[in-house]
Amino acid sequence: MISVNVTIIYGTVRDTNTYNCVQLLLNNLRLSININVTEFFLSKDLISFCGDFLSHPPNTEDTLLNFDYTDYITDSLDESDLIILACPVFACDISADMKLFLNHLYYKSIRNNTSYFMDTKIGLVISTASGAGLFNTTRTLKRNLKFWGINNIFVFSKTFYEINWDYVTLKTRMQLNKQTFKISNKILHMYINLHNSNIQFLRRRVISKRNPTFNNNCNIIDFNCRKKQVLLHDTNVQ
Repeated sequence: MISVNVTIIYGTVRDTNTYNCVQLLLNNLRLSININVTEFFLSKDLISFCGDFLSHPPNTEDTLLNFDYTDYITDSLDESDLIILACPVFACDISADMKLFLNHLYYKSIRNNTSYFMDTKIGLVISTASGAGLFNTTRTLKRNLKFWGINNIFVFSKTFYEINWDYVTLKTRMQLNKQTFKISNKILHMYINLHNSNIQFLRRRVISKRNPTFNNNCNIIDFNCRKKQVLLHDTNVQ
């Protein structure tokens, strides 16, 4: 049976409707394949640091070292076949924790070319809301997955009038189960197509020459090194 590694990043620690929609999807996936699930709840798993990193110059050593605590999350992302970003709508947008995390990953991934290493991965965006903001939230999450190099992305969004999952009616849950079942089948078919033996052989020859997308050894971005390269280039031109 097929075995798929799944990493889920939640934008909140609360037992929300978004969390329960993710669990419905996972249950449907388990009907057809074996899945190894790793879940991260950003408000609990991220280690806070002093000050806002955006307020510091990006070329200072202290700023770069503050990102080390995301390494254990990015290691899981590099080993995953399916990456799920799950976040309820907060004030018509993603949560503050999700925003901070995505900002961190922007600096970790910008140095590397993600288009080859991440093109065999599948992305899924899941979001729920009790009002407006679903489109803007799912668009933000989808854009970040695309920036990482993931081109195969599915989106699931749902407006709930019940804030508490316990109040969701049986009829609504049955509809959600059907919708997540359809998405799980699409994910399975996509996974099989992406891991076709002939296609995978050609991609491995290219990927083997590249570093992981979120390479922890590169310590985000070596701004000073880039400046030296630019100065050296200018000197050679003169």
